[in-house]
Amino acid sequence: MGGIKDSTYLDVQKTLARRFSPREGWQFAWSSAGSMQSEGLLSRRVAGRTERVLVNVKMASEVPAGAVEALKAAASAGNVDKAVLVVPGGAKISPVPAGVDVLEMGNWQVVDGRIAWSKNLERSAFLEEERAKRGLA
Repeated sequence: MGGIKDSTYLDVQKTLARRFSPREGWQFAWSSAGSMQSEGLLSRRVAGRTERVLVNVKMASEVPAGAVEALKAAASAGNVDKAVLVVPGGAKISPVPAGVDVLEMGNWQVVDGRIAWSKNLERSAFLEEERAKRGLA
């Protein structure tokens, strides 16, 4: 993976870790490249049983209904308990069927239809404020 893709996937893993904590036994594994189904699988053993959660990531300002339905179909076809869709904050998603949870990444936001890293947004706001203070805006 390249540098930007690596950092994005680290943000995805952090978002997942907030909901599916490694301290509670959750382990995450990425699917092999080129997989048409999910991008990852979360799993843990509890009381002699394995819980599995399919994970799919959509870095888009608007997630098509087909992507949500495909994830739901993959979850029902496989031996998994639920499915999770990870999207940037503020992404428009079609109605989500039961069995699919949506997690929004705080580090990535949808602004005017484009995806932006929140640190860049904070930096831009700070620079505009400083320019205004100095009369340069």
